[in-house]
Amino acid sequence: MNRLVPPVFRFRRNAHDDGRIVPAWVGPAYLMAATLMAPWIFLLLMTLPDDYRAAHWRLAWGGFDAGLGLALAITAVLIMRRSPATQTAAAITGTLLICDAWFDIVTSQGHQIVYSVLLAVFVELPAALFCFWIARGVERVFEDARPYLFAEGFRIRHRRLVPPAHIVALESQTDEQ
Repeated sequence: MNRLVPPVFRFRRNAHDDGRIVPAWVGPAYLMAATLMAPWIFLLLMTLPDDYRAAHWRLAWGGFDAGLGLALAITAVLIMRRSPATQTAAAITGTLLICDAWFDIVTSQGHQIVYSVLLAVFVELPAALFCFWIARGVERVFEDARPYLFAEGFRIRHRRLVPPAHIVALESQTDEQ
């Protein structure tokens, strides 16, 4: 019976010590949330007005662009530091770039639509794809390193990489000297 259930939907009693960084229940929970969004999206598309005047328009766009600039800066710093967190920052930055392109296009009027589409096609979307390429590259390094780390005795416990006992003993001997 358990073989018929895809691995992503199998739950373990002790999710913290099964070698996963993200608990097994997170994937199915996110999938359920995404499924439940479908009726909400349909309701919004059917009930929201086509035209709406917004308060604080400049603050909304200025704040969004400030957040995008901050995401770009954080991604740049993490890349220069060769940090594993680069993966997350690059994915966030790519997502913000896609959101920026989308909202630039759908909120444009007249000749601004052409400018927004050109900016999206030649700047924002290629930059987003590059961010996703960076995130995937960092992820691939960890995928490649994982079997070697496990072969050497490293394990994941409580979402942290734990070295084998012989390395911990070696580190403590080095610290004592």
